[in-house]
Amino acid sequence: MSAAHATGFHPLRALALLIGAQTLFALLDATGKSLSRDMGIPLIALVRHAGQALLMVVVLGPRLGRQLFVTEHVALQVWRGLAMAGFTLFFFSALFRLPQAEATAINFITPFIVMLLAGRMLAEQVTRVRWIGAGVGFLGMLVLVRPGSQLDQLGVVFALLTVVCNVTFQLLTRRLALVDNSFTTMFISAAISVVISAALLPWQGAWGGWPQDLSTRQLVMLATLGVLGAISQWCLIRAYVWSSASFIAPLLFMQLIWSTATGYLFFHQLPDSLSLLGILVILGSGVATMVFAARGAQKL
Repeated sequence: MSAAHATGFHPLRALALLIGAQTLFALLDATGKSLSRDMGIPLIALVRHAGQALLMVVVLGPRLGRQLFVTEHVALQVWRGLAMAGFTLFFFSALFRLPQAEATAINFITPFIVMLLAGRMLAEQVTRVRWIGAGVGFLGMLVLVRPGSQLDQLGVVFALLTVVCNVTFQLLTRRLALVDNSFTTMFISAAISVVISAALLPWQGAWGGWPQDLSTRQLVMLATLGVLGAISQWCLIRAYVWSSASFIAPLLFMQLIWSTATGYLFFHQLPDSLSLLGILVILGSGVATMVFAARGAQKL
């Protein structure tokens, strides 16, 4: 596979890939949240990224060879890898202290910031419809994370640190999708995240502790982390190839559907009525923005 390049604007194709990525991300988050009850975050992050890197070496290594890790955009790849490592560590830490839907909702400051920065940093045209969509989605997020919601304060801090990493990650994903092989980007980010997570293992005791014993179920969940991470990353990168960061940004709000569903399915946690209202506002803004963007592209 050659380096990725601009292939045009195909919103439905990008949407399908994005939904696939979001569903897998929600399952990945739920798995990490469950494991965080029994072990520290650095070990979970290490296994998650090491599993992805190992899977890629076994499956893609024989076909791609050096192309799996050779890039001409070293700085961009390193920064994306650092952002991915920080995102995983901080978000799993937030999930340990917050319900999955609420932790995900705080992270949705990200699309608003990406919308703001995409025009300047990526030279993309940000239409008024997309600005309105992101702004309305942001208001919906504020309904979710409102005063009196009794969220754990340290968990909120971890979620906000996740936002910083996620903004960097999203912008660099778009840049690299246009100039580098998708698999190269995935592998380098996973490898860097392995190094960061391993370097933090000496603090495992203070960051959740070491597991006393590992059941068969926990071993299966740990093994699943890498598979979910690899496939979801690939879907996300390909979504950016077929669209733009400013188009993807409002649609990222749909992640709340899958996070709420997995939060209820695995942890029996549901947002209250006001939080559900916020989710509906977020979903409405995302879908409306996608529809108007698709119609605008057909007129060009």
